[in-house]
Amino acid sequence: MNKRANPIFLLVGIFFSLVAGIIMVKMLRFNQFDRNPSLFFANSAMQTEGASAENANGQWMNFAGLDLLSEKVSLTFTNRCKPNEIVEIPPMDILAWYPAIFEDGTFGIGKDLAVAWEHLGYEGLWIHSGWDFWQERSPATDLQYFLETNEVNEVLPLKSMETKLTECLLGSDVKLRAQEASRQGWVSAVVRVPSEEVEELSRHTMDLVPYLAGAYPESGFAELDPNALLIYFCGRAALDEITNTNADYHRN
Repeated sequence: MNKRANPIFLLVGIFFSLVAGIIMVKMLRFNQFDRNPSLFFANSAMQTEGASAENANGQWMNFAGLDLLSEKVSLTFTNRCKPNEIVEIPPMDILAWYPAIFEDGTFGIGKDLAVAWEHLGYEGLWIHSGWDFWQERSPATDLQYFLETNEVNEVLPLKSMETKLTECLLGSDVKLRAQEASRQGWVSAVVRVPSEEVEELSRHTMDLVPYLAGAYPESGFAELDPNALLIYFCGRAALDEITNTNADYHRN
């Protein structure tokens, strides 16, 4: 006579099968969202009343009189296409760049962090967008989705993305908050770097502004105010863009 199976083992098996399925779905979504990234640069030329460029930039990552390395920093963008709507980058800690920061796990997706860098007198923030494996949201996710998707989170075609970038974000007001103080500015230059040009871009980390000005002359970076802060974050391929699905994330 065959022994009847213990129901507890059946339940345990079902539980682990469900867990495995959830993990597989998360892995699939993670790979789909991060493959073939484009890069967005939104420069916010924030000027403060009575503050000179010398005072604002006399100390590294001391922007418009605020020490960005000592307090959490947040940014709020207006939507020029819908003035009653705003797009936020929530409060995040700013880490000073060091050689291994992108490889040692300190600056990971899903963490409320940004990396600060400086080149040719310009200061900038590298901010993650999207979700990590456990669906933790990265700070620039809302800004990325504002540019890339429609009202039901469907990825837009390229022309619609570029329209949002130039008509809804460029020229919009920006508020930067840090140290319980705030500074008002505006987006004075924007560019979306398509995935096939990201590898070339990666060779210009120390001459980023002149490279963007030359490679994308309509972006506004040639007229960039030296008293400005650059924001750099990743995006996805447009709905109608042809991309290499086998390309490595870090090299694309």
